[in-house]
Amino acid sequence: MKQGSSPFHIRSATSNAQTGLIELHYGFSEGPWFTERIQLPPADAAQQSAAFDAAVNLLLLVAGTSYYKSQAPQTVIVEVATSEEERALVTELFDHGLREFAYVNQLPIPLVTTFQWAGGPRARKEEPPTESTIGHPLVPFGGGKDSTVVLSLLPEARPVTINGTSTHRAVAEVLGHELISVARRVDQLDELTRPDRLNGHIPITAIVSAISVALAARDNFTSVVLANEEAANEPTLISQHSNSAGRAVNHQWSKGATFEALFDRAITAAGIDIRYFSWLRTVEEPDIISLLSGQDAALDVLVSCNRAFAGRTAGADDEAPQRWCGECPKCVFTYLMLATELKPKRLRQVFGANLLDTDELEQEFARLWAPDKPLECVGERVDAANALLTVSSDPAWDDHLLVKRLRPSAEAALQLGKWAELGSDDLGLTPRPAPPAFQRRLLDATQRTTR
Repeated sequence: MKQGSSPFHIRSATSNAQTGLIELHYGFSEGPWFTERIQLPPADAAQQSAAFDAAVNLLLLVAGTSYYKSQAPQTVIVEVATSEEERALVTELFDHGLREFAYVNQLPIPLVTTFQWAGGPRARKEEPPTESTIGHPLVPFGGGKDSTVVLSLLPEARPVTINGTSTHRAVAEVLGHELISVARRVDQLDELTRPDRLNGHIPITAIVSAISVALAARDNFTSVVLANEEAANEPTLISQHSNSAGRAVNHQWSKGATFEALFDRAITAAGIDIRYFSWLRTVEEPDIISLLSGQDAALDVLVSCNRAFAGRTAGADDEAPQRWCGECPKCVFTYLMLATELKPKRLRQVFGANLLDTDELEQEFARLWAPDKPLECVGERVDAANALLTVSSDPAWDDHLLVKRLRPSAEAALQLGKWAELGSDDLGLTPRPAPPAFQRRLLDATQRTTR
């Protein structure tokens, strides 16, 4: 299927701080037009501040990817005023954030060749002061392993989830937190998913981040703390398609350091006094797993499996329980990492099966360290290969079918070392480090797990 020719318009946004309703307006020059609705919890005492309005404008810029992709034209027209930092963010988001979508649909990279900044320039605001304490953090919460670790270390925080389910509520409750739920309703799904429309992956973490910043700006949170890891920087694959050969494709780009730096710069330029950062960026995967394995009660309810949440409607009477599917890349990666800390009996209780003794999953495990990783949120190749070798030396695991079969390929993968990006798409941007109070707490937590 080819790209459409009708330019895509990022039009305008309206919001009401007290009711919590945010409306985002988009469309194509030749139609159709869309209005996305995001419902924050109502807050009678909330004020319509400049920071909240700026955050809503930022949300408008990133959430448009959900609608743009249905036709993916080469021209995007931005009708609201934008700062230089916002323009840099949008330009890279519509390229790197949609590369998987372009790759799967065999479209050229980059998709957009012309941005028209019809809304004109917006002046950069004075940089807000840096928060020096833990303060009042907001944690975007997916109910999986990494956000569970972050929330377990921040008793001061409030978790927020988008279109939350019973799993999100259960994990937050186990960790002693009251969950904030935000409703996001994508407009005209039937139109967007017609057989003659393009479809595929969008940079959903960018949208979750922007919704969280809008909520934080309205409700006076001091920071938005994510759980994205260093692994998110590793490309998933290098495209071999003729129209994008040599281009790095990263399923997790909007979880990576470059997006974080761009988004943080846009927040700062808008004068929004909120720190945005990924707290686990500097922590190795084994340390994260050590922290997670200590949350025994949470292990029985958390789920890091996208299939489990597919098609779920928050609050629906017929909502099915979300549990590990035990077949997808996220399941096998999480299982393998947890196997380095936990015994087979405990993991069977969590996952409902022994995945390393399941013949059908051999290729799923091997793909974790293959040149073309699965287009999923899984860790670095070396982490997965190292984990397999670790469990192969553990008497509790060494006789398992796939442990014995996969050891040679894991050893071969480690001979290659870190898997370098072959394309030349690194922008050279690094995010600001977490505030010192957060750094100290995380260091203390990781040191306790290694004593």
